[in-house]
Amino acid sequence: MRRRTVTPHKSLRHLPFDRTLLAQAVLSVITTNLLLLWSFNRLLRVHSRAVETLLAWAEVPWQTGREMLLLPGISAPLLRTSYVDYGTHPLYPICIVVGTLSVFVLGYRRWPTPLKPLFFVVPAALALTWAWQRFFPPGVPYTPEDFCAIWYRGEAYLWLLLPVIFAATVFLMRMPLYWKVGWLSAMMVYSFIWSVVRLAVALATFHYFGSLWMPLFYFGFGFLADFVYIVAFYSVAVGRATASLGRQAEAWQFQGWR
Repeated sequence: MRRRTVTPHKSLRHLPFDRTLLAQAVLSVITTNLLLLWSFNRLLRVHSRAVETLLAWAEVPWQTGREMLLLPGISAPLLRTSYVDYGTHPLYPICIVVGTLSVFVLGYRRWPTPLKPLFFVVPAALALTWAWQRFFPPGVPYTPEDFCAIWYRGEAYLWLLLPVIFAATVFLMRMPLYWKVGWLSAMMVYSFIWSVVRLAVALATFHYFGSLWMPLFYFGFGFLADFVYIVAFYSVAVGRATASLGRQAEAWQFQGWR
């Protein structure tokens, strides 16, 4: 028995562009960033106090450092810690490089193949850093306080960028506003907590194991870690949204169908 009507394939459908959603996205970016700028001084001080608490748990001595100006009227209180002295412990760098390389070699056959190059980055980065410090004195261009300043500058600007990233994607989908704001808020809170943990771990690592770890923490545990959780939040949010929209036939339009 032949059908009187033929349902077009899903590949022909698309979500129509809605100027109301675009205005909603723009207003969300402006509102979120204005709230961030208004509360930045308080937020950065809470961030520093949380890092101080974690450092105290790790028994890492710290001092209050200088105030770094991020934007006009917005400053971040920095923390001053120390490196382990490689002059007093000259075998520390060699033991660290050999130890991490040994762990990589011993676990080489057990680790999944896609992760092997990633794990090799750790001993390779430490070896390159040790060679630089050994043959190109003074070798350590930044103090832990300088690292803290670089960290705050990068994270603060990233927090201002996160609403733009979400607005250009998730906020343009036909979903309830509270749902979008909820996902954006969850990502902002996670970003703040994750930044506190990573900075505290970095400063504690420098104190106990030295400056050899600074480039690895900056490049591998800094913006790369930020990129991972941003992609994760975006993927989960878009996946949930498309699953919900897939059940709403009225939300779609069909292109190229007569």
